[in-house]
Amino acid sequence: MILSAYPHIFANHLLQKQNALPALNPGHHLIWPSVFLLSCFALLVIIKVTSFQKVIKLMQACFNFQSWRQLEREEFNPFKFYSVLLSIFFFLNLAFFVYKINATFGLVLTTSTSLQQFLFLFMVILILFALKGTLNKLLSVVADDHKLIPEFVYSSFVISHTFGIFLFPCLVLCELGNFNGRIFLSVACVILIASQVFKWYRGVLFGLIEHRVGLLQIFTYFCALEILPVLVLVKFIIETF
Repeated sequence: MILSAYPHIFANHLLQKQNALPALNPGHHLIWPSVFLLSCFALLVIIKVTSFQKVIKLMQACFNFQSWRQLEREEFNPFKFYSVLLSIFFFLNLAFFVYKINATFGLVLTTSTSLQQFLFLFMVILILFALKGTLNKLLSVVADDHKLIPEFVYSSFVISHTFGIFLFPCLVLCELGNFNGRIFLSVACVILIASQVFKWYRGVLFGLIEHRVGLLQIFTYFCALEILPVLVLVKFIIETF
């Protein structure tokens, strides 16, 4: 028996062939964000392996005032190994979040590569925090206040370290998840806003209740060192770059 050949599935149709060769997929995927997130995860693993109990105490101190006082009595040192790693982890995550915002809405450096945007924003964040720390130190010396301002700075460190850990999963899902990345960017934005409001809340409690500083002085401090520099820097970057 001779088998009759069946016609090809694409034979006798009205579609016209546009390309003689296979068409290339123009889409591309960035590799460095995956490597970056993997490096952050490795950093988090190192922190867990070396200082898990200390990190737990730090996270408890963020939300519990008694734990906070206990941690303060233990003389928190921002240059301890786990504290340095948590600071690096927070700065990296914050820079990546700002990069994702910039890449999503095309605010600055739109002609630069994504890696160049991230590195630029990372350096800006480092400079901003270094300048803020220098101004706080200078203000502490000028005002001869070696209790309230260092206490607020220390509290800000603890809150940043804690909320930086919460921020990381949102960035991973935003970059690697199959859902709309703007949803996780919004969640990350809420986390950062909550951390900043919590810092100010702690600062007001320290100033009003424990050190009996006037509300006007507290408001002036927040405007001068917390709000105004960030707004000026953002306006300068957007208009310049």
